[in-house]
Amino acid sequence: MRCGPLSAPVHDSREGRCETVAVLRDVSERKNAEQGMLDAQTGAERANAAKTRFLATMSHELRTPLNAIIGFSEMLLQEKPLLLDAARRAEYAALINESGHHLLSVVNGILDVSKIETGNFELMPEPFAPAQAVVSCCELVGMQAERAGIIVERNIAADLPLMIADKRAVSQILINLLSNAIRFSERGGAVTISGHCQGADIIFVVADNGSGIGDGDLERLGEPYFQARASDHRRHSGTGLGLSIVKGLVRLHGGDIRIKSRLDEGTRVTVRLPLDCEGARKAAQPLPMSPAVKHSAMAAGTHVRKSA
Repeated sequence: MRCGPLSAPVHDSREGRCETVAVLRDVSERKNAEQGMLDAQTGAERANAAKTRFLATMSHELRTPLNAIIGFSEMLLQEKPLLLDAARRAEYAALINESGHHLLSVVNGILDVSKIETGNFELMPEPFAPAQAVVSCCELVGMQAERAGIIVERNIAADLPLMIADKRAVSQILINLLSNAIRFSERGGAVTISGHCQGADIIFVVADNGSGIGDGDLERLGEPYFQARASDHRRHSGTGLGLSIVKGLVRLHGGDIRIKSRLDEGTRVTVRLPLDCEGARKAAQPLPMSPAVKHSAMAAGTHVRKSA
């Protein structure tokens, strides 16, 4: 309890004594409210600063592929004056295609974060083999790993059962985690993805021996608009949306995610998902009241209010 003391002397003329009367007032509620307002203001300022950094990064991520698309397409339009041969035209077309896919992935990331934050991301659960999903995700990031000189290793239990979840969303979770691990690993490093069952859940672990994440950034990792800073941040370009999307999709499936990391030692991300996310989500939702029960509850509440 926080108190604001008020005191005043009281003189007793008959006995020649002087006494003090103190009044204590509980100001805990006001102090808590002031602290809450201060915390909210600090949080808003921090979020605004993170959003400013995000927009600066995003402008770069959008402008770079757009400049490539416009520049190389203009050169293709002037192939005769520039005397472009077939090999050069094919090279420019490939660069335009790569830049277009990168731009699409950035836009899709922004849209996914927006849908998750507003609660408009709809899951489409279906039964599928998680082991095969892991293999497919590793193949999709294979070219990125090869260019970076990173080895991707799989350690998946052979007896994994089918899981009921949104296959596209689960694949997006794994691809984002693998892509992050590859991007923050040094050439010659290794990224490992493992999967096993634990009760009614499936546990995916993505680990790397890369640059790691500092304690200060680790606490905020996955917040919208926040991107961890590396010592050489220019090497590790990106929008910073990947982990935010991962956390949102894991939460929508009724799972959880844990991240452990040390600078210059690597990062380990553990994702727990229910084998039956549809059943887990239904079990977590309160059962609807029947009309009779609802009426009885309303009547009981009215009776209590009247008796009070």
